[in-house]
Amino acid sequence: MTDAEIRAYLADPSHAPPCSILLGFEMLDFSADGGWAEMAFTPKPSFANPLATVQGGFVAAMLDDAMGLAGSIAVRFEKVVPTLQLNVVFVNPTPVERLIARGEVVRLGKNTTLLSGWLKRTDGTLLATGTASAAVRPFPRENRLKSGV
Repeated sequence: MTDAEIRAYLADPSHAPPCSILLGFEMLDFSADGGWAEMAFTPKPSFANPLATVQGGFVAAMLDDAMGLAGSIAVRFEKVVPTLQLNVVFVNPTPVERLIARGEVVRLGKNTTLLSGWLKRTDGTLLATGTASAAVRPFPRENRLKSGV
């Protein structure tokens, strides 16, 4: 896929996975050649823990989504990069508000990839960082046909 095709694909909400929709995903920008993607997430009030901040599992899911999408974009959706291992460091409490995430490909191999990412408030306050290793697998044919990719 070309960059223009990737942008068109990501602009169509029907292509977003249900988990991304749940997290309030919004694509902001990416570089397939640079191996990065930036997006926004708008967590739902129901994601809050007793401290009225986003529960850590949702924070981890946002980072996983950001890193995985960066990996898929880097291989231009010819492959998928399902997570094998995920590590999250919680730096500050995550408020229930619009958030910015970035995923980056650290190393892309034939069978595995290493990813990193961060989650910030819109004012730039760092909330969490993540690293992941992921498998590199062919894009499932049935999904490709269904989505038109």
